[in-house]
Amino acid sequence: MLNLLRLLKPLAATGSRKVFAISSGGVLRGRTLSSNARPAEFERNVVESHYGPIDIPKVSLPEYVFSPDIAQAADKPALSCGSNKRSYAFGMIYEMNRRMAHALLSQKGCAMQKGEVVGLLLPNIPEYVPAIYGSLMAGLTVTFANPLYTLEEICRQFENAGVRLVITLPVLLPVAQIYKSKAKKYRGTVSIGGQHNVQENIFGFQQLLMENHESELPVIDPEETAILPYSSGTTGMPKGVELTHNNLVANLVQGTHPEFAKYYRPEYAGITETILTIPPFFHIYGFNAILNMCLKTRNHLVSIPR
Repeated sequence: MLNLLRLLKPLAATGSRKVFAISSGGVLRGRTLSSNARPAEFERNVVESHYGPIDIPKVSLPEYVFSPDIAQAADKPALSCGSNKRSYAFGMIYEMNRRMAHALLSQKGCAMQKGEVVGLLLPNIPEYVPAIYGSLMAGLTVTFANPLYTLEEICRQFENAGVRLVITLPVLLPVAQIYKSKAKKYRGTVSIGGQHNVQENIFGFQQLLMENHESELPVIDPEETAILPYSSGTTGMPKGVELTHNNLVANLVQGTHPEFAKYYRPEYAGITETILTIPPFFHIYGFNAILNMCLKTRNHLVSIPR
């Protein structure tokens, strides 16, 4: 069902929308309706929230989560590793995002092009944020895989998604190198905790951020694909699910109503809580409902690698 999300996206640009119905034979059928058409069968299948309508800003995910007020939280703790106590404030995280974006677009030997796909092979660590948000700010699409997958499972997902660059840890570099031997137009590997090995097109994460990379960050259309998570493969092979920046922002905005989101109540303004996260960031719930929501509400998130 998840792989239908892209198909069911409203056709707002044309002033019409696509309505889908599953026939008795299980066939997905669709027809386009004008903006004022609303047939009876469509009316009956609309479930509206009693919380009322919401306004969804037409911005990219980085623009929404790291909105202009990020400067006010620059010194507040944002992310910490529960294993070795490594910690970053919001100001530092935002700077790391920005530097990573410039590096991905301009690093000699692995410069990416807008729209290409980055593959993340990482456990829950604070550096997950600059890895994914740096990629998104650079106009790239990100797919993330379970680091406990087998080599065959990782390579299949990355091949299917068209991954051009992998961000991973030194212990998983052999997996990235094997994928590199299979991939077409592979650009390079970023190693979090590793060092530059230019001959192998491997680039240390810290070194990339410390170097002065210059590039022009692209303008991002909210309808562009942001992430490409894969289904779990319960009833068949895992399938990629295209989610746009607008999809993710809309989902986050849905969670801002003060009746069920206490961090949007007036009495919580300016309060920072420490939140322990267990679900993996490579899962859509761990990524959007926990990681992104905690970043947006300026709370302190503690991650555990295992």
